Amino acid sequence: MTTRIPTDRAKAADTKLTPRDWKRAEGAHERYKELLKVKPRAKARYDAVLDEINARQATLRRLREARALTQSTLAERLEMDQSEVSRLEYRSDMLLSTLKRFVEATGGELHMVVQYPDTAPVELLVGDE
Repeated sequence: MTTRIPTDRAKAADTKLTPRDWKRAEGAHERYKELLKVKPRAKARYDAVLDEINARQATLRRLREARALTQSTLAERLEMDQSEVSRLEYRSDMLLSTLKRFVEATGGELHMVVQYPDTAPVELLVGDE
């Protein structure tokens, strides 16, 4: 199997935004929100896309709740305090080993997938070779 390494054909790394570009982008989010207010079909589509994204994403808290586990129960399984589980659920940065332990304590398996635009997805093995 030949794996191609992605290249920056558009030379995005060399692209520089001008002050005019920044000025044009300023307020774009607000203009978009205003547009959604007057375009019901666009708003419906926007909501549908957000619902789809949210259905495919979960926080650690949502994983725990979906498995009907309390923070206290999970803390026992992880051999830590309930307060540590609470802090862990709201953390944005953690060790992969900690994330793996959390997922396994909820009864799951952690799989990491690397996605490049020009190749098939590849499962990343972390520490288990």
